[in-house]
Amino acid sequence: MPSEIVVNVNSRETRVAILEDGKLSEVMYEREGSLVGNIYLGVVENVVPALDAAFVDCGVEKNVFIHVSDAMEDEPSRKQMRHKMNGFPPIREVLNEGDKILVQVTKGPVELKGARATRRISLPGRFLVLTHDGRGKVGVSKKLEDDKERTRLRDLGNSLKPDEFGIIVRTRAEGAQRREFEDDIRFLTKLWRSIQGKTGQAKAPALIHEDLSLVFEVVRDVMNKETKRLIVDDKVTYDKVLNLLDNVEPGLRKRVELYKGADPIFNHFDVEKQINRALQPKVWLPHGGHIVIEQTEALTTIDVNSGKFTGAKNLEDTVVRTNVEAAQEIAPQLRLRDIGGIIVIDFIDMDKQKHREKVMTELRKAFKGDRMRTRIMHITPLGLVEMTRKRTAQSLQQKLTSTCPCCGGTGYILSADTMAGRIAEELRVRAKRDEPDAEAFAVVADPRVCLTLIGPQGEEADRLETELGKDLYFRCDEGVHPEHYDVFSGSKRDIEKQFPVLKKGRRLQITSEDVLPIPSEGMTAIVDGCIVGLPEVSPKEEGPLKIRITSADRSYGRATPTGK
Repeated sequence: MPSEIVVNVNSRETRVAILEDGKLSEVMYEREGSLVGNIYLGVVENVVPALDAAFVDCGVEKNVFIHVSDAMEDEPSRKQMRHKMNGFPPIREVLNEGDKILVQVTKGPVELKGARATRRISLPGRFLVLTHDGRGKVGVSKKLEDDKERTRLRDLGNSLKPDEFGIIVRTRAEGAQRREFEDDIRFLTKLWRSIQGKTGQAKAPALIHEDLSLVFEVVRDVMNKETKRLIVDDKVTYDKVLNLLDNVEPGLRKRVELYKGADPIFNHFDVEKQINRALQPKVWLPHGGHIVIEQTEALTTIDVNSGKFTGAKNLEDTVVRTNVEAAQEIAPQLRLRDIGGIIVIDFIDMDKQKHREKVMTELRKAFKGDRMRTRIMHITPLGLVEMTRKRTAQSLQQKLTSTCPCCGGTGYILSADTMAGRIAEELRVRAKRDEPDAEAFAVVADPRVCLTLIGPQGEEADRLETELGKDLYFRCDEGVHPEHYDVFSGSKRDIEKQFPVLKKGRRLQITSEDVLPIPSEGMTAIVDGCIVGLPEVSPKEEGPLKIRITSADRSYGRATPTGK
C-alpha cells in the first residue's frame, strides 16, 4: 500500500513512523544508537564448550555472544544446519581465548542478554547485499515469487559478482536493471576495502564500521516509488536526506517534505495515540472479537476471543469469522510492536479441517508484507499455531516501558485483604508471644490495607482489639508500597503521642486529594492518617469541603459536612 514516512528528530531521540493509509504499521526509535549492523574488531574473552559458543569483547557494555555456527568463516551447509547439535565442529576448534576476530552484530541486546554476532560480514545496499563468506553464492530473496524474475536477477547477479564475494538480491530489486546492480556493487566493494584498511590499523576491541543511522537506513531500505512522501521536522536531517537521495534515487527527492506545522509532528499525524494503543495487550477486532498479546522472556502468546462478536448466523460461523479476523490482525500487530522470537497463537477451536486451513491461509497471507523473516507451523486440532519471527532488537514494549516498581513486572500485587490478613497475624504473634507486655501497637500501611483492617464502620479494628487485649492504631500513608507496612509497639502514652487521635468536634477542610477513590455509599477521606467516613456526602463530590468530626476513636472517625 502507498505509505508515508514521518520522521521526528529531537535532542533525546529520533523516531520514524511508517503509515499505510494513515494507519501506523511500524515505529522505530534511535536513542543511543543501535548495535545491529555494526562491525567490530573484537577479542575472544571466553569460550564455553557447554554452549558451543564464545563471548567476544567488542568494547560495548556486554560481551557479544557468537555461536559456533556463526563463528565459522564459511556459511554452514544445509546438512550442518539440519543437525545443529552434532553438525558443527567443537567451538575450541574454531575459536580460542585471545583470538582477534572481525564480527558483525546481527541481533541487539535484549533484557539481560548481550548482542549476538557473526564472522560472516554482510554489507547491505539498496538492491543487493554483499556477503564475504568464502563461498561466493548468489541468492535471491524468497519474497520474490515470480520464477522468471528470480532467474533474471540471479543471472544478473552471477554476471556481476566480484571474486571472493557472494550476493543476495533484495526484495526491492524486482525490476532493477544492470546499472543499478553495478552502482550497488561498486559502492559496497569500496566500503569493504575501507573496512579492511581500518581493521589492519585498529587495536582490538574497536568499532570498525557503524551502520547507517535510523533515518538513512529507512531511506535505503523502505523508501521506494510507492512511498507517497517522507516528511521530517528537522532541517538538518531534511538536507541530509536530500543529499543521500541525490546519490541513490534522485527521482524520490520531490517526495521529501520539511514539516513546519505548529503541532508536534507525531501528534499531527495521530501517531502518538496509535503508539499508546500498541502498548495495550488487548486489540479489538472489527466485529467485536479481540486478541490478547502477552510478552514473556521465553515467548509471546496471542489468545483469540470471540468477545462481543455479533452478526454471525451460528456459533460455527462466529468462531471462523473471529479467527479469520484475528489472523488478519496478528501480522500487523507483531510488525507494529516489533515482536520476534517464538510466538504461540491460540485460535478458538474449530471442528472442520477446511476452516482451520482457511484461517492458516489468511495468517500466511497477512505475513507476506513483513520485512522480517517468519516461519509458521501447522495448526493443531486445538487451534494452536507455533511460529517464529526474526528478532533483531527490543520490542516496542521493551523500548518504551520499564518494569513496574510496584509489582516488579508480574502484573499483580497482593490484595488488600491478603495484606490485612498478614498484618493481623503478625499482630497476634507479637501481642501474644514476642511482646506480651506492650500496651499498644501502631500499624502504618497503604490506605486500602488500613481500611480493610479497620472495616467500613471500624468494626474490624474493634474486634481485633478485643481479641488481642491491646490498643491498636492504624494509620494510612499513600507513600507506602501496597505490600509493605511498619508495626510499632510501646505504652499507650508513647504510641498515642506518636500517633495522635482525632478530636471530636474538630473542624477542618478536605480536598479531592484527601478522598479515597473506593466504592462506598458515602465519601471516605484520610485526615492525619486516620480513616474518616462521611456517609452523607457523595464520593463524587468535587472541590474543597468543610467538615466537622462527630465521632472518633484510635483509628477511625465519622464526620458531617458544614459547607464549602
